[in-house]
Amino acid sequence: MKKLTILFFVCLAAFMRVQAQNVSSNEFVNPIVRADFPDPDVIRVGTTYYMVSTTMFHFPGATILKSQDLVNWEYCCQPLKMLLDNDKYNLKNGENAYAKGMWASSMKYHNGKIYLLINGNDNRAWLLSAADPEGDWEVKRLSRNYYDPGMLFDGDKVYIACGYNHINMCELDADFNFIREKEIIVRENSGLEGCHLYKIGEYYYLYSTYGGYPSGQVAFRSKNPFGPFEEKVLVEKRYGRDINTIHQGALLQDVAGNWWTVMQEDLGALGRFPNLLPVTWEDGWPVVAGGVRPPVTFVDKIKGPASSGDKNVKPLPTSDDFSAKELGMQWQWNHNPVSEAWSLSERSGWLRLKTVGVNQELHQAQGMLTQRIFADKEKPSTGTIRLDVRKLKEGDRAGICIFQDPYAQLCVEKTKKGYQLLWRQDKVRNAGRGFVAEEMKQTIKPKKGIVYLRGLIQYGENKARFQYSLDGKTWQAFGGETQQTFNLTVFVGSRFGLFCYATKKNGGYADFDWFSTEP
Repeated sequence: MKKLTILFFVCLAAFMRVQAQNVSSNEFVNPIVRADFPDPDVIRVGTTYYMVSTTMFHFPGATILKSQDLVNWEYCCQPLKMLLDNDKYNLKNGENAYAKGMWASSMKYHNGKIYLLINGNDNRAWLLSAADPEGDWEVKRLSRNYYDPGMLFDGDKVYIACGYNHINMCELDADFNFIREKEIIVRENSGLEGCHLYKIGEYYYLYSTYGGYPSGQVAFRSKNPFGPFEEKVLVEKRYGRDINTIHQGALLQDVAGNWWTVMQEDLGALGRFPNLLPVTWEDGWPVVAGGVRPPVTFVDKIKGPASSGDKNVKPLPTSDDFSAKELGMQWQWNHNPVSEAWSLSERSGWLRLKTVGVNQELHQAQGMLTQRIFADKEKPSTGTIRLDVRKLKEGDRAGICIFQDPYAQLCVEKTKKGYQLLWRQDKVRNAGRGFVAEEMKQTIKPKKGIVYLRGLIQYGENKARFQYSLDGKTWQAFGGETQQTFNLTVFVGSRFGLFCYATKKNGGYADFDWFSTEP
């Protein structure tokens, strides 16, 4: 009995794997979340901070985290169920929405509600609102789009600053009906975008980015929302060895009245990570810590913000034994979810993924379940699955991938003669431009249909690798190395993906016992 008890707690620890928090003695090291939570907007409601991030073509989307100290974060909600129900978002007829979807949004608290203005970059904007972010959200589609919006409630008026290089100020009524707009700032070929709009004292501030690679952060101010605006560079674009990619984010005050900024930092294939930096004010301008050269990520310690004292947070989970009735908020579907493509109840304690449609390419397969990859500077980030393949049909493929562009997958494929391992790398777009899709196959004989597959990627090195095991103890490398970057053809960081798709006909399925990020 003692041995079984010890084994139970060992297994429990493996499936409670969470992002390691980085606060100690009231100090922290950036990034505050070591995964792809880009384009952050952050607000404080009472003693609780909320941060929303871009989720593109992943659903449910518009992930919101919550915190009591701006450093330790937990999942709050994912209020965006879908944008559009069409071939692009349903991965049908060869179409897809990669690099499209829910882009940088604006979040505000007003009259007892949290408002979320979502920039659907290939369709009209959406307004979501809720008195309780963990409850029901009202959804309203607006009459037009607002590129990278910065929203502001100002009395009975609503202002939205938006645009790329040409920034417009829009005025709306209390029901978010468009009234008028005026071009207020023009910076040709600068990459100016990512507006966040505030009224602080007598000034209206635009807190914006000069995006691209490298990038920088800038503030504009005026006593009139329609200008004229004056400008101050806060974080400069830097090239060469001293390159800067910290930019685009929010300004806010902590519970003690101190000012902070949360901005994203581009950190390679794994994506854009949120950084927290203190802000002071000089002559009516915000000044980011370090001036035009912010502290170094993963290195410099920073004194933490004031908090409510409540540190009883639920750190961000990564591993899952699929024993819950619902999927955890670490999981998102690649494109619109397909209800008939999965189940947590048909086999208790297992995730069942079923084939839907017939595809030859993983990136067009419906029903891929994904999650962000958390960076570890010292060792590879790993994702491991225990997979039952006995119900696959001929031509079905089930396994794990590390999805970027290019992406790589390791799966079990059912053949006429039995089962084979299949490693494959391919591209989402521009196949043939200096890239050749490759694959490797090997016949295997799973014991009772069970196979273990593992994906690995090292932060900074950005090479996707894979291993397999038939007993969960002895592991062998399989396939090649796939060099990945943060590719704008998908516009998100590399992700782990679990999948099952048919290349011949539907009717098969695979069962996933668990997914673990333990090494």
